[in-house]
Amino acid sequence: MSVVLTISKLVIEYGTREWCLLPYPDHPKGCPNFGKSNVCPPFAPYVEDFVDLTRPLWLIVEEFDLRSHVARLLSTHENWSDRQARCVLYWQGGVKSRLRASAKQFCLEYPGTHHTLCPEAMGVNVIATGRSVGLPIQSSPLNTIFKIALVGYIKECV
Repeated sequence: MSVVLTISKLVIEYGTREWCLLPYPDHPKGCPNFGKSNVCPPFAPYVEDFVDLTRPLWLIVEEFDLRSHVARLLSTHENWSDRQARCVLYWQGGVKSRLRASAKQFCLEYPGTHHTLCPEAMGVNVIATGRSVGLPIQSSPLNTIFKIALVGYIKECV
């Protein structure tokens, strides 16, 4: 179940757009979607061009118990390594799907809003912003994953 948090201020650090280029196992150049998708840098808009920062903003948070998921997979697949059990292919799609559905529903209830599932691609430091509203979010979580969508009012063209 998703949680909605009202935030008074985003932590904006444009360097977060470069997080996508950080290497991770089997991806020495970072995320393979960098530069290929409109929601990814460098094509993703800056957050201030996406939402009106002078109006209310919300975080939609989907919490996922990675520790239990890993334990379940390791008990079922005795030959698997911890790394295999943590692989995003086995959990991320479902978590993103629930987050997307919650964000879409929220936007229906607040006309004139829209959401992104990738606020870091727009320059939002999601970790610092989440911590500022009390989320116990970690940069390299081992037990609990927080997937976060940003919701705000559509930026009016001037």
